[in-house]
Amino acid sequence: MGPAAKGRAGSGGAPPRAPAASAALALTIGLFALALPRPAPVSPPCDSPGETVALEGHTLEVRCDAPAGSELRGPARMLFGLRIDPNRADTRTLETLPRIGPSRAAAIVEARGERPFSDIADLERVPGIGPKTRRAIEPWLATSSEASLPQNR
Repeated sequence: MGPAAKGRAGSGGAPPRAPAASAALALTIGLFALALPRPAPVSPPCDSPGETVALEGHTLEVRCDAPAGSELRGPARMLFGLRIDPNRADTRTLETLPRIGPSRAAAIVEARGERPFSDIADLERVPGIGPKTRRAIEPWLATSSEASLPQNR
């Protein structure tokens, strides 16, 4: 071995590709850090949400300090933790519920036309809704007297 080769081998220095390996490691750590879940932004609580703009019976804009009597309608109720009344909701609103598509939503509207639902268990008389589907949608629903209650999630 010549003097130059001997100096490199005995010096304990890093191999010539060390900067590239260090950069790759730093990039990997950086990408991993980006992939970690981050907490969702927290919105201030909205104690009394009320409708300010509506279209076709659905709330489009909401104020948190709304005057009394400006009740939310349609799927916006669910966004603020309020339940949907199956005796009053239209088919588009009912379709936002889990396991409820256009045909089940139409069946709910037809069944309530024959006889309003006295409680959520009453939905099982609708064709296509059994105990399993009722349990899936129950947290999102309340009959007229209970519709202002918050969801239990």
